[in-house]
Amino acid sequence: MTSLLKRLGILKILFAIALAWSVSPSLADDLIKEIKDRGVFKVGMAESPPWQSQNPTTGEYEGFNVDLANRVANILGVKLEIVPATWATLIPGLEAKQYDTVFANLFATPERAVVVDFTEPYSTYGFHIVTNAKKDIKSIDQLNTPEITFVGQSGTVEESYPKELFPDAKVRGIVTNDIAAWIGEVASGQADAAFIDPGTLMLLKVRSPALTERITILNSEDNLVKPVGLAYAVRPGDSHMLNFLNTFIRDVVRNGENVKLRDEWFAKLAGKQ
Repeated sequence: MTSLLKRLGILKILFAIALAWSVSPSLADDLIKEIKDRGVFKVGMAESPPWQSQNPTTGEYEGFNVDLANRVANILGVKLEIVPATWATLIPGLEAKQYDTVFANLFATPERAVVVDFTEPYSTYGFHIVTNAKKDIKSIDQLNTPEITFVGQSGTVEESYPKELFPDAKVRGIVTNDIAAWIGEVASGQADAAFIDPGTLMLLKVRSPALTERITILNSEDNLVKPVGLAYAVRPGDSHMLNFLNTFIRDVVRNGENVKLRDEWFAKLAGKQ
């Protein structure tokens, strides 16, 4: 009898374990299943054209990340719902479950990763260094000298980063919102070098092709200065969604669609200005 009771006790324990597995959070709270049951994929976005913004005429959201969010919704077989947020409320809104993920041009930093889980980067934000095409400057290593003058928009990283990375060079800030102003000074020889991100360089090439012919780009997109990954964010614990989005992003990056789509949207933005 004692042996039988022991066996029954073991069976009860095994049954309890099986029941626990059947309702474990990883299965019961699966976000992808929840989205499919709901029929709607909710993403949080904050204005930042051409990555994501509202069309002033139609009121509909458009941009690089809107296109990719629509692709994800199609794969899941659901509709896309964009939940507007501000940059200050984007992460708190995700924590409060106002949306499933954040689809925006978020800088994936260690500080932010304490609060959210970031996907793999779908793009990289960083800087090219450009110089006057007539100057005999062949590499970045030649820039940290008092004979070199950087120029950048006052109060921006385009002014502060040269000071940080090239302390022996001169840095001059100018008050302007026009990228052609400070890059134009490099093109005309009034300054020797400047920082510019790939997206802004794309805008400049479309708007002022003659100007960009008078500058030399010292570093490629594979070797940007001060690089940081742009990624999407999910709540900690949504591992299935995180793995799914990482697989999706790897496919987009591997096929070069991320660069092609980014350039298309920056070209559209340039055409509107």
